[in-house]
Amino acid sequence: MDNHINEFFSQFRDDTPKGNFHKVIQLNKNEKLDWDAACKLVPSLCKGWFELSRLSVSDRIEFTRDFWLSKLPYHQNLDDFLNRFFSSLDDIVVFIVQKKFDDPHEAFLVYSLKENKGFFRGLTPMSDSEKIKLQKSFAGTMFPVDYISFLQIHNGFCKTTDCTGITPSYNMKESYDRFQAMVAEENVSTTKGLSVDPTQLIPFYESFGMPFFQCFWEDWYPEQEMGNVYYSGVSKTISGIAGREASAENMSFPTFTDWLMFYMELIT
Repeated sequence: MDNHINEFFSQFRDDTPKGNFHKVIQLNKNEKLDWDAACKLVPSLCKGWFELSRLSVSDRIEFTRDFWLSKLPYHQNLDDFLNRFFSSLDDIVVFIVQKKFDDPHEAFLVYSLKENKGFFRGLTPMSDSEKIKLQKSFAGTMFPVDYISFLQIHNGFCKTTDCTGITPSYNMKESYDRFQAMVAEENVSTTKGLSVDPTQLIPFYESFGMPFFQCFWEDWYPEQEMGNVYYSGVSKTISGIAGREASAENMSFPTFTDWLMFYMELIT
C-alpha cells in the first residue's frame, strides 16, 4: 500500500502529535468490528464497502472495478481507462476516521497506486435523499447523468491529500453561493474575450487553496447534456470550447466522464 496513505491516515496520540485524526480504523485490519458496530459509527456506510473489506486484495480491486463499470453510463473510452486505472492499483481499503473527539465518523474508500505513486479517496455514495436535495437546490438544472451516476459511487472524491476535489452533493449549493459571491463584481469571459454570465457556471470541483474551479456551464450543451469548463480566478476567464479534445491548454470537456478520466489520468 502506498506510503502516503499511512502518513495521511495517521492517528494523533501523545507520541504522535502530528497525526491527522483522533481515531483511524482500517476495516480490513479490524476483524473485531462487525457490521452493526461499523454502521453505528458511520450510518452512511454501505454494506458493500464493509463486505469488500473482508475480501482479498485482488477481489477488492476486481469487484470495485466491476461496480464502476456497471454504474457509469457508456463512454467509448471508459472501459479501457478503468481497466488501466484499476490495473495500476495495489490495494483498495476502507478507512473509518474521526477528525476530532466530538466530530462524527466518516468513511473513505481509498485507492492505492502501485510504486508509491499516490492515492485517491472517495466518500460514501450519495443517498436518494441527498439526490433529491441536490435537485431541489438547483431547481430547473438537469445535471449530467454520468455526474449523478458517479456521485452514487462517491459523493466526494479527491486525490492524495487534496482537501477539496469533487464537491459532495450536500455542499454544492454552499459552494455555488461562495463562487457567485467571488465572481459577482468580476467581468467573466472566455479566453477569447466573449462575455460569460457567471450565474450559469456551477462549480463541481475546486483546486485546494487556489481560485481554480471546474464548472458545469448551463450555456453549453455539446452532447445533449451540460459540458464543463475550467474557471481561473486569476484571469477571470473560462476555458475555450472551440475544440473537443481535453488537454492542459483546453480544459473544456463535453462530458463529466471526459473530465473525470483526465483528472484521474494525471496521477497514473
